[in-house]
Parts: sequence; C-alpha cells; structure tokens
Amino acid sequence: MKIDLAPEDEAAYTRAMTVLNKAGIPYLVSGALAFYSYTGIWRNTKDLDLFLKPEDRDRALLALADAGYPVEVVVESWLAKAHAGDAVIDLITGSGNVLIPIDDSWFADAVHANVLGIPSLIVSVTDLIWIKAYVAGRERFDGADIAHMIRRADSSINWQQLLNRFGAHWDLLLVYLHYYRFVYPEAKQNIPNWVMETLANRTLADLREPEKPAEPFRGTLLDRFSYLVDITRWGEPDVREWLARKRHLSVQEVIDERAADIERVRSGEVEGSLGEW
Repeated sequence: MKIDLAPEDEAAYTRAMTVLNKAGIPYLVSGALAFYSYTGIWRNTKDLDLFLKPEDRDRALLALADAGYPVEVVVESWLAKAHAGDAVIDLITGSGNVLIPIDDSWFADAVHANVLGIPSLIVSVTDLIWIKAYVAGRERFDGADIAHMIRRADSSINWQQLLNRFGAHWDLLLVYLHYYRFVYPEAKQNIPNWVMETLANRTLADLREPEKPAEPFRGTLLDRFSYLVDITRWGEPDVREWLARKRHLSVQEVIDERAADIERVRSGEVEGSLGEW
C-alpha cells in the first residue's frame, strides 16, 4: 500500500515540515503518516498531525504564518491549525481527551525517518498506541489501529514504557490487549507473556482489595459525546475538569468545550447521549 496524497496537499505538508526544520522547532509526525510507517496501512485523513511541546507552539505558528500559512488556535490547551488550500496541518500540543501535554519524554523514543522526503521524527509506536487507546467513541474508535500496530510493529513496542504510560489506567491497556488476542488468536505471542501476567496479577489484586481510584468516572476520557448523559443527568463529575486543575490548564476551557459538545449533539451534528426526553 502506498501513500496516496494530492500533489498540492503533499507540497503543503513537506513545506510546513521544512519551515519548522529551518526554524529549529522540534516536532513529531503522528497521525496517518506515523500509522503508515508502522503498519503499511494508508488512510488519507486530509491532514498532517504534528506534535509539539506547548512552549514551541507559538514559535511554530509564527514561522508558518511568515511562510504564508493562515494559522489559528482552535483549543488553547492542545490544538492549533495551519492551512494551505484544502490541506490542514494540525499542531497538537497535548492529547485532547486526556489532556496529556507533549513533553521531552515523547521525543526520547521517537524514530528518525524521512517523511515525504523530509528528515523528521516520528512519534514512537509505544506512544501512538497509548494515545489511540483514548479514542473510543461512537464517531471514531482506534482499536483496530492498535491491533494492527501490535501485529505489525510488536518488535518496536517498548512494553515496559507502555505499562508506565498507562499508569493507573492499566485496565484500559488490558482491554486493548484482550481485543488484540481476540482478533489475532494465532499471533498472541506478539504480546509478551510477562505483560499479560503483570496485568492479570493487578486484576486479581484489585478484585481482592479494590483500589480507590483518583478519578471516580472516566468516560469522557474516551468519548466526550457518549458520556454527556453521565455528566448532565446522572451526577458524574467530568474527570477532564479534575485533570485540567491537576495539570494547571484552563478548567473553563473544558466547561466551554462541554457546552459546545452538548449543542453539537442536540443539533444532530454528532451522535451522543444526553438522556433528554
């Protein structure tokens, strides 16, 4: 399978990466191009995802604006965009649902590669699995992507780092590993036995003496729309507000985004659950 991009889109992407390289702004290629590099599966998502550290975002926007790209900040805590015709370059400074900022640790395990002929760094397969695990909604579910990466790039996965990345959310990792084992029953060996044993032991320990989670409800970490009913009618707290406080981000931004999400569901723009009758 080959990368199939419109020439004008490819030109916009390569020029953007060249601009950032010349400006000395570190970035990681993620999204469709990173997924392709690990699996050989091409899916044209109509954008180029670049991960940046938050402190580098404004410099990147300025460099791209000076190069003629219209730019905008979409969500202060994690997303800005640059445009060139129909091509979009997403400048991502954190994982949207989980509010995880991009920091030096993401760059430590990144892979050097030529992306569309431009020397770049690609986000590690370990971190790509980690962030995709939190994309589990009605509109988009990245479980198949995770299964494909374990199947095709298992030798590149840093399993201990993956366990560390999930931390207290280890049971979410276990969900995806069981998902993989169901999809590929004859390739279970791609997941080291010690990883499954570690997670199985944590499960047994939690059954015997349940852990008290810091986050009493985690639904909105996976899908902002399907779990709106839990927030608006069933009295669950939005964990993203707690995370915003913990990470010194804007709580009001989370509240405003949730209000906008409610209107998008009410209007039928996206599917979700409000529990209204």
